[in-house]
Formats: sequence, structure tokens, C-alpha cells
Amino acid sequence: MSDNERAPRASYDLHLHTCWSYDAMATVEELFEAAAAHGVRRIAITDHHIIDGLDEAVAAAARYPDVTLVRGAELTVTTSVGAMDMVCLGFTPDAIEALAPVWDAYHEWQRECGATTAAGVRALGFDYTDEQLAELLASYRPARTIAVQGMTHVANKMQRAWFIERGFIASDEEYGPLLAAAGEHMPRPPYPAAEFVLPAVKRAGALVAIAHPTGYFLRDDRERMELLREELLLDGVECAHRRKVPAELTPVYRAWCEEHGLLSTGGSDLHWHEDVPDGIGAHIGPEEWWGEIEARLPAGSMVNG
Repeated sequence: MSDNERAPRASYDLHLHTCWSYDAMATVEELFEAAAAHGVRRIAITDHHIIDGLDEAVAAAARYPDVTLVRGAELTVTTSVGAMDMVCLGFTPDAIEALAPVWDAYHEWQRECGATTAAGVRALGFDYTDEQLAELLASYRPARTIAVQGMTHVANKMQRAWFIERGFIASDEEYGPLLAAAGEHMPRPPYPAAEFVLPAVKRAGALVAIAHPTGYFLRDDRERMELLREELLLDGVECAHRRKVPAELTPVYRAWCEEHGLLSTGGSDLHWHEDVPDGIGAHIGPEEWWGEIEARLPAGSMVNG
């Protein structure tokens, strides 16, 4: 798609992943470079479960002074109605230090998840050793991320292809059922509980927004939305998302946010190299949302801001 054919980009993108996420390969440098090239002036690095890559992001921000970095993380939590992804924005250095027990819990969860998945697949009679898990991770994850995080679970994209290559499954459609069967032998550990993670995040001063809420909200089920607003201690909702929030629901979610004094945010949720140039800022969140968010971010949680 050419620049003339592409919908206008937002000036901010508050949901981005780097190779520090277990399931991503985009680099911090690629995200900053694309943001600077396409007029996206505020970005949040929100890697899955961790803040391990934020030092790299802060260093990159020094090379791109026209791009403001918001320190963030996407934290998946266990709720009364299942696991849900939360985009948390505005971590100060002091907050990151205070939340050490939360980061430790997620590091442990990632390692346990990787180990139990491999063990469950072995229990089905397939050859998926810990050594093979390590080799598979090393095939796409930088060594520095593995050194910090250990043997995490594997990106579905990479693991599915490997299972097909090894003959564990014959098609993409068989991947989910295989993991479900493996889970019956070795149940996957639950994500850290919402009541453990989210109050700590809010005490540290960061903002909590539910990510790509269409499925979580059962589209626009008001009873479900109200339940989650209270249980998740919401400050905001990701009302605009590149792929997972239909355009017709964006104004519905925005109106609900306005009704309850919640922030509205938007992000592209980029993971992979090839998606970065066209995807950065590719959501329909209007400029006014950024001003509302910026006013609520804690002092010291942005770089270049």
C-alpha cells in the first residue's frame, strides 16, 4: 500500500512490541526509526509481561529526540472471567523498582509456561526436549533476551511451523487441539492474578487500560464492561486498534469511556519486522486522546516528553 492509499496515521502509538517480547522480532531501533519517518511523535514500548527492554528504548530515544517514549508494558492477568491483556502506561524509574515482585512473577510464569508446554507435548509421545525448546527459542530470539528471561514459551507463529516441520501436526488447524491435549497432561500455569498485579501497578502511579477489548467486552455487553471496569481498576480502554477493534466499536467504547471518566488509547500492536513500516501509528485514535493521556501520565514516565 502506498502512502497515498494508506489511512492517516495517528501521531501516537501506545501499544508496541520489541524482540524483548517472547513473540516479537521488531527491534527498538526499527520502531523509533519508523516513528520518526512517518510523523508518529509519541510511542509506548509495551512488551509482554516485562520491562526488560526499556533501557534499550531509553537509549534509542536519545537518538530520536523528536519521538517521545512512554514507558509501558502489556501485562496479562487472570480475572474472574479468564485471562486478559492490560496495556499499562507511565512507569517511572522508581515505579519499575517498586514493582520488582511483579516482574519476578512474570519471569517465573514465562519459564514455567515454556517448560510445561514442552512437557505436555512430550506426554503425548512427541519428541520436544528442553534442548529443542532452547534451540527453537534461539532461532528467533536474541541471545541477550534469553540470558535475562531464560527459556520462555515460544511464539505460536514459530512453534506452529516447527511442529508441522517435525510432523507433530499436518496443518495449522491441528495446532490448537494439540496444545489443548498437551495441557490436559501438563496444565499451563495461570497468569498472575489481577488482584496481585493491578493494584500494585496503580500504587506505582501507572495507568491501566484494557487492550483490544472487543472479545473481552463480548463486543459491547454493558454488564460485562461494568464488571471488568471494577475488577480491573480501569483507567482507560484501547478504543482504537489496528486490527482487533472494529471501526464501528471505536465510538461505542469512546462514549463509554467518557461516561465513566476513563481515558481512550490507541495502538497498532506491532510485533514483527515486516509490519513496522506500514503499521506504525495505523489506528484511528484521534489527536485529542493523546492530550488526555499525557495529562494523566506521571512526571518522569516519559523520555523526550
